[in-house]
Amino acid sequence: MAFLPYSRHLLKAKDLADSRYFEDIGVDDMARAAGLSRAHFTREFRCAFGETPRGYLLTRRLERAAGMLRNTDHSVISICLDVGLTSVGSFTSSFKRAYGMTPTAYREKFPSPANHARVPACVVHAYARPVHSTFREDKEPAAT
Repeated sequence: MAFLPYSRHLLKAKDLADSRYFEDIGVDDMARAAGLSRAHFTREFRCAFGETPRGYLLTRRLERAAGMLRNTDHSVISICLDVGLTSVGSFTSSFKRAYGMTPTAYREKFPSPANHARVPACVVHAYARPVHSTFREDKEPAAT
């Protein structure tokens, strides 16, 4: 069995954090994906990417949370849990440290476009109608 260079192993761990940030994964899981001990993995990851594995995973989670705050109306608690964090207090503190404001203040800074764009009801009704009927209304009756 040929051994891959550390950088390849570290990329596997980074990919794990990117794809499964919402799950209950931690540095041990990332180290296992890289095939290294936790201490050695942490040193190598920091050297290769300029931040700790824990910091990288938290950054991915906060970036996703910021996107959800901008684009959904989910509660802050729900978003916290959806991105894989378990403490709303820690989430709020980490978010404020990263973005300079609380999650609620961040959301207020990016109001929903629905609050600004008004579409007349007649346009909504015209475009919301199905293109094809499901009740065979648009087909000619079969000859008997």
